[in-house]
Amino acid sequence: MPSWNIPLWVHNLIAISNFVFLIFILFFERKESRRRFVWILILFFLPSGIGIVLYILFSGHIFTATKRMRDLNATVWQFSAPMRERQKKLLAQRRTSLSNHVIKSFMPLVDMNLTEGNSLLTYAENTAIFTYGAAFFDDLCRELEEAKHSINMEFFIYRQDKIGTKVMEILCRKAREGVEVKLLYDDFGCFLTRVRFFHRLDAAGGKSRPFFLVRVGLPLTLNYRNHRKVVIIDSRIAYTGGMNLADEYANWNPRRKLNWRDTMVKMEGNCVLALQSNFLGDWYSQEAWLNRSKTIESMLRYFPPSFAQNFLDVSVGREDLMQAMFSKGRITTQVITNDPSDSKKANIEDAFIRLIMGARRNIYIETPYFTPDEEFQNALKIASYSGVKISIVIPGDWDKFFMKAASSDFAREMCADGIRFYIYPGFIHSKMLSVDGKVSSIGTTNIDNRSFSLHFEENVIFYDERFTARCDAIIERDMQHSQAVTKDFFDRKPLPVRAFWSFCRLFSPLM
Repeated sequence: MPSWNIPLWVHNLIAISNFVFLIFILFFERKESRRRFVWILILFFLPSGIGIVLYILFSGHIFTATKRMRDLNATVWQFSAPMRERQKKLLAQRRTSLSNHVIKSFMPLVDMNLTEGNSLLTYAENTAIFTYGAAFFDDLCRELEEAKHSINMEFFIYRQDKIGTKVMEILCRKAREGVEVKLLYDDFGCFLTRVRFFHRLDAAGGKSRPFFLVRVGLPLTLNYRNHRKVVIIDSRIAYTGGMNLADEYANWNPRRKLNWRDTMVKMEGNCVLALQSNFLGDWYSQEAWLNRSKTIESMLRYFPPSFAQNFLDVSVGREDLMQAMFSKGRITTQVITNDPSDSKKANIEDAFIRLIMGARRNIYIETPYFTPDEEFQNALKIASYSGVKISIVIPGDWDKFFMKAASSDFAREMCADGIRFYIYPGFIHSKMLSVDGKVSSIGTTNIDNRSFSLHFEENVIFYDERFTARCDAIIERDMQHSQAVTKDFFDRKPLPVRAFWSFCRLFSPLM
């Protein structure tokens, strides 16, 4: 009886699998060529089997949109469908008589967000912009203490440190007082925070829930993280932006001194209900996911009638919708989201590119990571070649050395295209974009592949010159404190450093 050489059989099986994956990437992968090339390198050079595992978990191609994820997305989408159709009809009827001339100028963007991005037209008022963590945390705690009915919180990172503990104590106290408290945290982003810390809220009568649980086993959703940072209080006040609940965002962490600079926006108005609708969509979707609901009908059981009412409230529900939307003191907005279960996936990137295409004078961008894909990079180049002045603020200190290397190589190249870069003296984690002093965006999205196609993200677009002027003043102040650099600045770096930058840039599609 012949003996089986099991190690040889395993080796051959892995080699064949590796070859099959290479063929799949070459002929069936629909990503951009740069991304496909990186995966071919990984599969070719890494030891057999390792590249396959990495591709399955992190490519964003396999298991990105399982049927269950797509059905969850479709379930949420159908709730807002009547409101989208009504807004499209009203806009078509009244676009020539709209009082907001910014909206008129950027109507193609509004239409695209409404039709393809499920982004209802809303308004904000009584806005405040926080540029440092300490001020944001103080205001957040004060508003949480005043909560009467509900608190909805969603964070990528929530640490059990000074601010995290203080907020948890407030949440538990409010839950015991009868306030409905819901806390959604990304399980991977909070991997270093003990689960029993969140269970304190459950014991107090509130509810905590992890997003795509990864601590039990290694699920295939590991790559798709909830990067949103949102707080909604009493359906009246909302915060969103780049800050998580952790001491380093206020420079309070003695082990992580990076001179952290970030941006958070506080709003009232019915844009709060749009943010709340997105939060509840994430919340109830996770409940359906955890209970392994496999059909839209079974998922609907987890979405209460009040969820649909939220969309009715957003749309005002009267024929004077446009008059209410553009009343004096109100800022016209759209809340845009990214969701890897969406077949389009790039709602926020598409909106950014459309904004860049509409620019006539200037574009301001602040981002902690700058590793754009080909589409975004080409949009910036064309705008620059067309005479638009583009200024991009990036960090001087970084939390990830490989992102610094890859971003530096992109900046070096794009300086030659006439784009001006400013190196901030610290870690600027702000995610802001402004065009022509008319339209601005604040949210959670970085200029990198993970934010554009793999993470759950959320941004607010503000169609308002006064609000955008405030954003521009913040960015211009940051530029004044930063070092303006040219291509020569990067070219003077030693050859081994530039070689390392180029090597890290190879893997930017995966960062």
